[in-house]
Parts: sequence; C-alpha cells; structure tokens
Amino acid sequence: MLKESVVRALALEVGFDDCRIARARRLDDAATFMDAWVDAGLAGEMTYLERNRNLRYDIRELVPGAQTVVVCLLTYEHSGKDYHRSVKSLLYNMQSRLQEALPEEVDKEKWVSEGQHIFCDSAPVLERRWAVEAGLGWIGKNHQLITTAFGSKVHIGELVVNIPIERDLPPLPTSDCGLCSKCIEACPGSALGQDIWDARRCIAYVTHKCLVCQEVCPYNTR
Repeated sequence: MLKESVVRALALEVGFDDCRIARARRLDDAATFMDAWVDAGLAGEMTYLERNRNLRYDIRELVPGAQTVVVCLLTYEHSGKDYHRSVKSLLYNMQSRLQEALPEEVDKEKWVSEGQHIFCDSAPVLERRWAVEAGLGWIGKNHQLITTAFGSKVHIGELVVNIPIERDLPPLPTSDCGLCSKCIEACPGSALGQDIWDARRCIAYVTHKCLVCQEVCPYNTR
C-alpha cells in the first residue's frame, strides 16, 4: 500500500510546502455548519452554495470511487500571480510522479478517476475542512485555515485518488486561537464573530482587497 510519507515527500519535491492525507467520507459536522450558515443568509449573494450540497459535503459523490483526499498547501510566497494555475500545475505533476511510485498491485488505469479529481478553488469542495481532516491546521476565528508553520497565508489543493493510502506520519503540532480575538476586533466591516462570518459585511467578499483579519493574526506576524 502507498504510504503517506511517500506522498508527502513527492509533494515537497514538486514544490508544495506541505501535504497530508484524509480518508474520503461525508463531512457531517461541516454539513451541519454550512447548512445553518447558508440558511441564515450569511453567505450574501453566494447563491451557488445553496446548490450541489451533497457534492460539497461528500467528496465521494463528486468523485465516484474516491477513497483518499491528498491535501496540499502552497504558501502565498510560492504561488505566483495565479495561484489556481500554480497549484493545479503542481498537482498534475505530483499525480504523474505518484503513478510512477505506485505499488505493482495497484491498477494504474483506475487509481484516479477519469473525470475531475484535481481541485483548487474550482469545484464544490470544502477545501479548508479537508485540510483540517488531513491534520494540517484548524479553522481560526477569521474563518481561514491556520497552520502552525505558515499561518493562514496558504492556498489549498486536492488530489482525490481511488486507492487507500496508509497514514504513517506523526501528527503535526496543532493549536487553536485560544483567547485571541485580534481578527474579530480588527475587522473593518464587523463581519466576524466567535463562530460567525457574515459575508455581507466582509470587505474582502465585496472588493477582494482586504486581508486585515490575516495581517493581525499572530500566526502570520511571528
């Protein structure tokens, strides 16, 4: 069986900053949170979140045969001007490298789906939640993925495969936001609460030109 340590090593070789894996399943807790958030009107004009909920909550519905989600991180520093292109290019490179490393017993014609199986902010995939599932970080009070190594300034990409992968790496150091509320206090639109992000008040959602909640985060300013 392919091992997580091999997958991560190849991810680092092609240019990612970190990589871990998660078992493909339905994200029940995330589904409950998202349903309540969308139904409360906090998603603003992101009406697309009302559609394809089953695909969004269970990646096996989106990628038939999915068994493992390989989650990769690329820091802002390394992503270039178009992070979608950068992340997907690395994911395709990684897929080619992984195919060469597959054990002999793995069917190299069926280990990935013929359809869509590589993602970066381009499909109904709960990318931050999958990063948490893989143990790469946690969802902070700014509602971003936060990692102890890179803070929240990371882009997330996924390679979904139709084979099991053995987890053989020790857990990453983890933390949480604790009593810190700097992002909540600094948000110019008052869009953040303890468990709430109100997209209607978020300047970044409206103009894509606000990073205050990331800039004040201690994990980004260390």
